[in-house]
Amino acid sequence: MKTLRDYIANVQKFSSQAQRYLVVTMLLGIGGGVFQLFFNFYILSLGYEEDFLGLLISVPSLMALVVALFAGYISDLIGRKQSFVLGSLISTLAQGGMLLWPTRGMLLLTGALRGVGNSIFGVATAPFLMEHSTESERTHLFSFSSGIATMSSFLGNFVGGSLPLFFSGVLDVRPTSSTAYAWSLGLTLLLNLVALIPLLRLRVEEKTLAQNPLDPFRTLWESRGPMARLLLPSLIISLGAGMLIPFMNVFFRFRYQLPDDVIGNLFGFGSLGMGAAILLAPVLAERWGKPKTVVITQGLSIPFMIVLGFIPSVFLAQVAFLARMALMNLSGPVYNTMVMEEADESSRGVAASLYSMIWSSGRAISPAISGPIQKLYGFDPVFIITIVAYGVSVYMVYRWFVRGSSDSVRTLQPEPVP
Repeated sequence: MKTLRDYIANVQKFSSQAQRYLVVTMLLGIGGGVFQLFFNFYILSLGYEEDFLGLLISVPSLMALVVALFAGYISDLIGRKQSFVLGSLISTLAQGGMLLWPTRGMLLLTGALRGVGNSIFGVATAPFLMEHSTESERTHLFSFSSGIATMSSFLGNFVGGSLPLFFSGVLDVRPTSSTAYAWSLGLTLLLNLVALIPLLRLRVEEKTLAQNPLDPFRTLWESRGPMARLLLPSLIISLGAGMLIPFMNVFFRFRYQLPDDVIGNLFGFGSLGMGAAILLAPVLAERWGKPKTVVITQGLSIPFMIVLGFIPSVFLAQVAFLARMALMNLSGPVYNTMVMEEADESSRGVAASLYSMIWSSGRAISPAISGPIQKLYGFDPVFIITIVAYGVSVYMVYRWFVRGSSDSVRTLQPEPVP
């Protein structure tokens, strides 16, 4: 009971600025759920094959990887609010172009623009949350942000699953046609525009940093040992996840012949469960410590990954999918907090950019490799690569932050990285 009271007390400490951002997160999460559910199907319905789909999934993350450091410095320079608005506008325009001109070249171009917009928006998020929270409620705010995003994605998945069927009746087309998918994806544009309203109401004190552009990099270089040990496990897990996670809807469609509405419900309940699990992250982090929370939750997800990939049962596959999704993502905001706490205030935007680059690298590199592998050999080798990557990453976090360190990342002393 005391734990619940403490949790509620920390949530009540959220600033008005943080609360407005959580509204934005909810709106974008709903749209993101619809987009995640139907984007792959939309591309395949246009007649493109898995290898081009893999490339197309990689392009936004590749561009995010390229511009992330620049976006981080811009976020420090022009402020978080302007970064949010700019990134949101670029992403919305790119999604509109993707639906209006779905040629191969335009899909690649708009995918690149989505990556730029997502990067500008994304790298401003962690510094914004850091700057509008205190140490006592910080982990709660990071977890709430992630939890609301995923639970809103549940709503997008759940409601969105029936959208192609609805538009097929209205437009007299097949539910699996590109037209039905395009109109379904078009709703994400409306939600993106609505999200601009609370974004524009943010009243954040913006300031231009009067510093040399290289200063944040110098600050990070001074703590390169701890920062590298924080980022390397994320890089490995990102590369592994990028091989499989963007294709999970394709996996269920072709291995088990599940229809769109069932996949939508499955992804929706996965997002709901993941959101609920993420909200537990602050409690677990207080009880076990941040590093141990990461190791336990990510480690427990690996057996479910094995069941998902290699036990030929649609029921067990769905259960394993839901369990893996909740466990693997529960630790995300905890790890993000660890990275932000390690960074100096002046280099926080750059640190967020590096973390964003790490995650973008998996989506940039791995899907382009995974697509051809799936085409030739199916999903089995993809699952093996992902499982191995997860295991290596979990061991690294355990070795460096649980067995080789106390709970606080700050106890690590900077040291050269070989």
